[in-house]
Amino acid sequence: MATYKVQNTLGRGAFGRVDRATDEAGVDFALKFFDPSAVVLTAIAQGHVSSDELKRRFFSEATYQARINHPNVVKVFGSNLSATPPFFIMELAEASLANDMDSDHTLSGSPQQALFDILAGLEGIHGQGIYHRDLKPQNILRIRNDDGSYRYALSDFGLIKVTTSDATTLTATGAQGGTERYAAPELISNFKRATARSDIFSFGVILFDIFAGPINRIPYTEVHFPGAVGLVASKCTKTLAARRYGSIAEVRAALYEALRGETPQFGSHREEQIVELLRSESTLTAQDWDHVFLLLEELSPTSRSFDLLLRVFSKQHFEALATEAPDLLMAFAGYYTDYVDEGQGKFDFDYCDVIADKLTWLFELGDIAVKARILLTMLRLGTSHNRWFVERRFMQLAGTTLDAAVAERMILDVEIAGIDLNANIDHLERSIGVSRGQLSPALQRLWVSESE
Repeated sequence: MATYKVQNTLGRGAFGRVDRATDEAGVDFALKFFDPSAVVLTAIAQGHVSSDELKRRFFSEATYQARINHPNVVKVFGSNLSATPPFFIMELAEASLANDMDSDHTLSGSPQQALFDILAGLEGIHGQGIYHRDLKPQNILRIRNDDGSYRYALSDFGLIKVTTSDATTLTATGAQGGTERYAAPELISNFKRATARSDIFSFGVILFDIFAGPINRIPYTEVHFPGAVGLVASKCTKTLAARRYGSIAEVRAALYEALRGETPQFGSHREEQIVELLRSESTLTAQDWDHVFLLLEELSPTSRSFDLLLRVFSKQHFEALATEAPDLLMAFAGYYTDYVDEGQGKFDFDYCDVIADKLTWLFELGDIAVKARILLTMLRLGTSHNRWFVERRFMQLAGTTLDAAVAERMILDVEIAGIDLNANIDHLERSIGVSRGQLSPALQRLWVSESE
């Protein structure tokens, strides 16, 4: 292993400290050492916890974080867990989100990148069945990329795995339930009850801190502040976890629309009524759905009203249609894929991610024809915008586990339409470093034969 020269201490926590260190090539890294605080050492001396239990948690943090490969999770490059003291090596951050918010809690009035980076990181770990449990601005780091841009990434995964014995350890050291200001109420009584919705609660409190200011609030309670983002934060922090957003994708869609800050321009009172109906989260009747789809049929696909109507459809709407009116769901999938195809290259990055989420929901609920159409649309959306998130989502859906019937239908659609997707696949391979060999076997045959 390379040798490192410690330069200075960057920060300390209950169980460890982080130092800036330089390797033999002069490259700076962050080294996290097992180094319990005075409070924790006192707990150890009094027999409340053991040093071995704390080391096990430190080793677990290093192991889990090293296995997560996501741009919005701090990278772990290596470790020496047998050293005295044990340590692991991470990419070096310029600052934490807490530092940035101390300077200006609004992040200069442009918090979008930080917020969507946090959501991307959470989605990445949730996809692996991992919940952070201690999401807060201090654990979100700002990292400079090689090209000079920056990104925010999640760090400090010391609480991602909690066992029965850990409950005693965490109580004794004052870390039970995560950080009080940001922790979800269900973590008070049982830390092992953490789910994706627990991290969503913490994210809602971060929204509160950015948009309402770092003012005192009663911990573990729902946050309230005016405006569209306030409504998103409120739903994130519902006391009952089941009433919060069910996934990061749902939070992202709602937050994107809230941050747009546009006042809807309705073409008629009828349009306004239908949009408000869809936004109300009430259960729609068969007659309500008829009104919605009659309006969709009448509107021009290039009109602002058509765009607005498509934006307010949510995952809950898709699920309701799949149960009550599957034919209408298939019709909506046609409207939506046409809308996305017409907008190739015209959407901003954050909205591309929202579109990819909605396409994924439709893919999960749709029939073979819908699934095939969505794959084509997602491929072209990702490659036309060079959006890695969308490109990776396409690879997830079109991979080796794709239903052969869907792959064959996609091939048929491509052949009938006379579409040449070689440029798209070539771009995909260069863009995110994948191979067409990772696609469904049937799709591999399509692109191998086209390239011969």
